[in-house]
Amino acid sequence: MSKNVNFDIKGLVAKARKILPRVIKHASFVATLIILAVYLFTVWRISQLAGADVPADQTAALVQIPKIDENAIKQIQALEQSNTEVKSLFNSARNNPFQE
Repeated sequence: MSKNVNFDIKGLVAKARKILPRVIKHASFVATLIILAVYLFTVWRISQLAGADVPADQTAALVQIPKIDENAIKQIQALEQSNTEVKSLFNSARNNPFQE
């Protein structure tokens, strides 16, 4: 099953010396095309991944609803009802949440 493959190294070197000046002449153009192709592929892939839908089973794992202690909620409500200054502070924060 083995084939005898003989390479003529001297012939290859001679052919390479003939072709090399033409290749060097257009090397910057070829390099620019390669860089452009890689850039276009990257942009295409990013746009493809940005528009991809997330499977429902992965979406449920990503969304985590924070749990608040019931005792803390009751304590905050009790403090709000007992103190008029805190009650007015809560009301103003509800009316305008972006005010500092």
